[in-house]
Amino acid sequence: MTNDAQRTVDLPIAEDLLREPKRWLDLGHARLPYWVLGQGPDLVLVHGWPVDGRTWRRIVPALAQHHTCHVVDLPGAGRSTWTPQTPRGCDGLTTCLSQAVERMDLPERFGFVAFDSGGGFARKVAAQMPGRIVGLALGNTETPKDYSGLFRAALRNGQRFGAKTLMWLGLQLRSVREKAWETSATDPALRKELAELFVRPLARDRRRFAGVFVLADGLRAEDFDGCFDAHAKITAPVRLIWGTDDPWFELDAAKRMLAQFGGPATLEEIDGGKLFVHEEFPARFSALVLEHFRDADFT
Repeated sequence: MTNDAQRTVDLPIAEDLLREPKRWLDLGHARLPYWVLGQGPDLVLVHGWPVDGRTWRRIVPALAQHHTCHVVDLPGAGRSTWTPQTPRGCDGLTTCLSQAVERMDLPERFGFVAFDSGGGFARKVAAQMPGRIVGLALGNTETPKDYSGLFRAALRNGQRFGAKTLMWLGLQLRSVREKAWETSATDPALRKELAELFVRPLARDRRRFAGVFVLADGLRAEDFDGCFDAHAKITAPVRLIWGTDDPWFELDAAKRMLAQFGGPATLEEIDGGKLFVHEEFPARFSALVLEHFRDADFT
């Protein structure tokens, strides 16, 4: 673990995100746990896959000193519920996020903080309501039309016959659950924590395991190509906060993506970070998010 990462392990944790939610968003076809924490201008935090809102547990304490943080578990994740009518895949979860935003206690103007596939959903929603968005702070996320070989291969392999069964059997083994995080986080202690918090429940609960496939069933890399067109419609400032060692969404692709946005876009690199850079470097990630929104016009 790097010295920078070592300084983050004792950061405060948003305990409310680890408890049962007091509020829910009813989308009709799904119910989403909903937390509102902190005070100040509003930020919507959107998790990636296969985690849930608890992934922000070390980010929210810093942000909540200056912002009201809105956190949900999207359909299929965490403690959410869903039905056969719940929209699925990349477009479906974009629809769900848009519906959730309309039901949140939000003013007219707010910002997005997101990573991984949540960053894809957030960008597409931001393009639908550009006048409401003051900015986006995005951790490592899909780079449309510029995908890594690892990302493409993982999605192809997930569609193979028997892939779900093999995944289920593999997740019964602790060693497999921890090894699955090697490409997403560098620190072995953090990989164990992530495996216990997010993956072990999938191995113990068939409902939670099925929830992974609200997004993953039939998913292709090209399903995120819609973000390419969305970028031009996003005129609010965008900050990419990128782990330099991410094999899923590569740094060079992030650099090329900057030119696609319709407004100002910047890239901040976190050396040694991988896909879950916000988990491994929460102090640095939080500071960069706060800096990004410090001068934003929320009025």
